[in-house]
Amino acid sequence: MDSNKTNNNDPNRLITVAIHTFDRAVDLKNTLEDEGIEVKLHNVNLDEKVLGPGVRVRIRERDLPLALQIIESPESTTTDQRCVLLPVDFSKYSIKSVRLGMEYARRSRGRVVLLHSYINERHTMSLPFGSDRYDSPENDIKDIKKNAHRRMDEFKQLILDKIAAGELPNVKIETKVTEGIPEEQILHFAQKLDVSLIVMGTSGTNRRRQNLIGNVAGEVMDACKFPIFTVPIGMPDIGLSDITRVVFFSNLIQQDMMSLDRFARLFNMRGVEVTLIPVVDKKDRRLVDQSLQQLSQYCREHYPECTFKTKRIATKSFVDNVAQFIQDEGIQLIAVPNKKSSIFSRLFNPSIAHRVLFQTDTPMLVVPVQT
Repeated sequence: MDSNKTNNNDPNRLITVAIHTFDRAVDLKNTLEDEGIEVKLHNVNLDEKVLGPGVRVRIRERDLPLALQIIESPESTTTDQRCVLLPVDFSKYSIKSVRLGMEYARRSRGRVVLLHSYINERHTMSLPFGSDRYDSPENDIKDIKKNAHRRMDEFKQLILDKIAAGELPNVKIETKVTEGIPEEQILHFAQKLDVSLIVMGTSGTNRRRQNLIGNVAGEVMDACKFPIFTVPIGMPDIGLSDITRVVFFSNLIQQDMMSLDRFARLFNMRGVEVTLIPVVDKKDRRLVDQSLQQLSQYCREHYPECTFKTKRIATKSFVDNVAQFIQDEGIQLIAVPNKKSSIFSRLFNPSIAHRVLFQTDTPMLVVPVQT
């Protein structure tokens, strides 16, 4: 784990649970202290009440699960924060991601927002989650917009019919239709709505659609600060409650614990088997094994309803070996913590992460963590 602190097995050591402006940090401090959790604020002059960003809210490691449960509970979360964003392209594949997104929304007592981005001749790229490329002179922009809204209305009605038939969960549905590059619009609306989860399709092993769906998901995955659940086209028709075998990639740093706890709040962990796979480069093997053991011990102590095991995968041909392991072990979900100077910028850099998306039909949950 973190070389400065997490090698120490002291449950009283301080970890950062959030980074806010001063006022928000104080509000969170008061909320947590009302529940008996001791809180320290760092990087702030309390006398002068510095209002700039970068105020760290720090708690004892042993209080982390309770703290995140309080922070992310429906009682302390606004309706917008319990919003699930579902980018759609109106294809039959959209229904698969919509179903999983609606299932999560029902669990969190939230709502879903269907997002469709249409493009016209001013955009030179043909991308998914938008309408077909429109570059013919006879295609008027107003007609393109009208067609996009019509297709969204039809898609929403299809979902409402499936809800009425008991095929989809009954949750509140809103729609957004906008013009622009899909990944840019997804990131914009995720920020605007302060979503709790983005659920979007990927190509998986379907090579014919790889350059389309995969690229958009990859771009969003690299830049987004919200959790993203990717749904490959070839993913088996299972629900969230059917996911019982998970791989969790770890940098063996302190923030991984926060990512694990956030993951636990996104999914029901009861009965789940989690395999912890370290993603580190050129580190002493004994230190890696020691850190991995500490992380595993933390998991077993805080999530007794789960089983945890560890797996070392050779750096050489890492992605291929991961894909083979996923297939052999029947893994149903890949969980990846995403932070700067971490997995996505080192061994598990964006290009490798994208290759994992393309080489497996296993869904992936990318969980951003604060530093």
